[in-house]
Amino acid sequence: ATANFMASLHTNYVVNLDFDAELPEPAEDVKTLNLAKGQRKFSCRLPGGKNSTEPRDAPDAKKHFLAAKLAPFRGSCISSTIDFWHYDLCSGSRVVQYRDDAGLRFSLGEHQDSDRLLPTGEVRELYLFGAENRSTEVRYVCGPVLPSFEVVEDPVHFYTITVQGPSFCTWKEKEGAEATTPEGQKLLITSLLEPMRSRCLNITQGWWTYEYCYPTKMVQFHLENDKRSPQYTLGTLEGTGESLEPNKVNMSMYRMNPGTGPRERRAPPSRHLTLEQKLGGGDVCDETNRHRKVTLNFRCPGEWQKRPETRIVGLTESSLCEYHVLIQTTLLCGHHRLMPNLPRGKETIQCVAHEDGSL
Repeated sequence: ATANFMASLHTNYVVNLDFDAELPEPAEDVKTLNLAKGQRKFSCRLPGGKNSTEPRDAPDAKKHFLAAKLAPFRGSCISSTIDFWHYDLCSGSRVVQYRDDAGLRFSLGEHQDSDRLLPTGEVRELYLFGAENRSTEVRYVCGPVLPSFEVVEDPVHFYTITVQGPSFCTWKEKEGAEATTPEGQKLLITSLLEPMRSRCLNITQGWWTYEYCYPTKMVQFHLENDKRSPQYTLGTLEGTGESLEPNKVNMSMYRMNPGTGPRERRAPPSRHLTLEQKLGGGDVCDETNRHRKVTLNFRCPGEWQKRPETRIVGLTESSLCEYHVLIQTTLLCGHHRLMPNLPRGKETIQCVAHEDGSL
């Protein structure tokens, strides 16, 4: 048991070695460990025992998940036009109503630190102290593939904004691969990626540039004088019979193999899953005489709190004309099986030296 514990230590543990204090009273969570390069015995009270407490700086799991759901919305504004009015919802900041043609502009409230996560997966935000005491409640609810934006003023100067989207569904069906909206619509997990549609991501490595356009294809080309030459298709859904329509794109959940470097070996186990898409049918490779193919993994980034942009963060040619691509996007962070593990706070292991000194 001692050896297993020592092998599991990582950077979230701080070990305090005390050579002068008295031994702790016998308890189930006190173990004898050989530390100081094996030269001394210590009695250590381990984390997780009866007398241990939750680390003070450990984040609250519910708040962590709530923030992850809102990550794609933070730092940007959603706009909508209803009748003659325009509305800007800047999530986590403010709500504004305006008419440029009439020179009118009203604050509908400033964001309050009172966000709530409901058991249904939905989220509520409150915006107060707007013009003439206007206020707004924003409801993020489970809805169709493409987010929608509705505004209701009832009573006067109190606004309810409803934002629908798949990030706010429960995702409990088929091991998290499907969800059902309140209206009965079945959603596939790939609906979370729909805001990427009609967008292309690029990464340049040396002479080559690689471009992925969701969900259709990935190409490789050399760009010179605004011309792509040569250009090769690495993988495509075109002509395969696979659906390209919203909420019908086929992907699977996949746990990537952990790295083998020292940092990865020290890290705690993770249940961090990705979405995996396989594209075949690329141009024929001269070296293998087979069609090129590519595997793409979409992952919620570990640093999602910083709201990193959706981008290609890794591309390797695992074998001749077979490629692996890693894409990070906060669009997946609102799914409980696709967000990274909740980080733990620092845990202190108190150790007291044995009086007999060396072993």
